[in-house]
Amino acid sequence: MSLEEYYRRLELPGTASAADVKRAYRRLRAKYHPDRNKGRETSVEPAFKRIQEAFEILTGKRKPPVFEPAASRDEREHEARSREQRSGPRMRGANCLVELFVPLEAAIHGGAVEVSYAVNGPCRQCQERATECTRCYGSGQSLSGARCSACAGTGRPLAGDGCPICLGSGIATYRKSETVMVPAGAWDGQRLVVEGGGHPGANGGPFGDAIFSVAIVCGAGFRRNGLNLACEIQVDFVTATLGGSFEAQILGRAQQVSIPPNAHPGSTIRLSRHGLTDRNGLRGDLTLQLVLAMPVAVSHLSGDERERLRAMFADAQRRAVQES
Repeated sequence: MSLEEYYRRLELPGTASAADVKRAYRRLRAKYHPDRNKGRETSVEPAFKRIQEAFEILTGKRKPPVFEPAASRDEREHEARSREQRSGPRMRGANCLVELFVPLEAAIHGGAVEVSYAVNGPCRQCQERATECTRCYGSGQSLSGARCSACAGTGRPLAGDGCPICLGSGIATYRKSETVMVPAGAWDGQRLVVEGGGHPGANGGPFGDAIFSVAIVCGAGFRRNGLNLACEIQVDFVTATLGGSFEAQILGRAQQVSIPPNAHPGSTIRLSRHGLTDRNGLRGDLTLQLVLAMPVAVSHLSGDERERLRAMFADAQRRAVQES
């Protein structure tokens, strides 16, 4: 038996001073002394002896009894059953289902997605009032060995009716944050499980799981039609005129695109199997719509270079009219 149990017998915390021990002993001794409880001697005598033993051990007048360092299996099982009778069995928390909004980039390439969601757990404000019942000091029993009426044998203070957070229920809703790893090729409705991310269990039981349902979010600049995606890319007019390989930044990654010669504004290039994926592995396409832009080098052309460029286009225009 620990010293804390002897302090509990005197209705004291483990930090009580020697003076506190003496005062508590005198008060409880007067309350439970058989001479002051005529007709009830048999019922108060066990409590009186427990108080006397606690006082003598805490003041050094008696050595505490020596127990075996490890309890037997039967004793451990009995203690576990006793705790469950006082506070109820440890139970696993419930799972919670949360909608997970996944950006296109993470859905296609995979990545981490931060999410915040609600879980229900013990009211923290009620718990902060005290960590153990002030009447039985967490033992769940009165001095006579009966169940403590103040905490209903749980050893913890009951939720207060006046608590503004839980309104006396002892349960409150909190926000919880998780980082969910989304695999590449995620699809709408796919379920991702984070073990232990759900609601807390009763009486210290394990947490349930958080089950996230994927909902793909199409960002600005992208259009979606089922599994197919479309977006615009800017291409300089020189590359659009002559054709060639062009590097475009799409969904945070460099993508090499082959531009055909004489590409017009609004013309499209389809990249097969670069779209979204469904649960069966079928993947859509990505369509790129060209928007022409001026190359940076234009601002560095000399006067002679501009004249030659103008003459070159004028000559090409004359040939086009003649051929028509």
